[in-house]
Amino acid sequence: MDVLAHIFIPLTIVYFLKKKSNPYYILTLAFFGLLPDLDKVMGLPGVLHSIITLTIIILPIFIIEKIAKRSWIYTSIIAFFIFSHLLLDLLDASPIFPFYPFSNIGIIIEFPLRISFNGPSFSFIGSLIQVTYTRLETGFNTYNGIISGFGITSALLFITLFIITKKAGKNQ
Repeated sequence: MDVLAHIFIPLTIVYFLKKKSNPYYILTLAFFGLLPDLDKVMGLPGVLHSIITLTIIILPIFIIEKIAKRSWIYTSIIAFFIFSHLLLDLLDASPIFPFYPFSNIGIIIEFPLRISFNGPSFSFIGSLIQVTYTRLETGFNTYNGIISGFGITSALLFITLFIITKKAGKNQ
């Protein structure tokens, strides 16, 4: 999935669940949703697409915020952005490696079901879900599509909803 979708899809969800929070601060936190793709820059694609690795990274942040602010609100938001990246990659048929470093087996989920229309009738072709397993391979990979139509659409959706809610807030 592209950069914009990794930022704006979870941002839209958080923005509407945390209406009392500063939207500009949440927008800044949304960039944590890009953290898992840093593994490609490091030449270790898949390492940061692991539930275990990301939990090890997030846990100290939880502890620091709990000690410093006596809450974990912002770390929860950061964790949501980071883990939403894995879910979005799964929905986009990109591999994740949930149990790395204990296992280098990755999962790819695809939705190959097609509908064929023949005159007044139709039929379904293929399976609803297809799970494929892959192995983690190191090396520098290309990033497939930094920006796509889906990412632009998710950004426009957030911006539109943000403007509408701001105008509605001023009218009350």
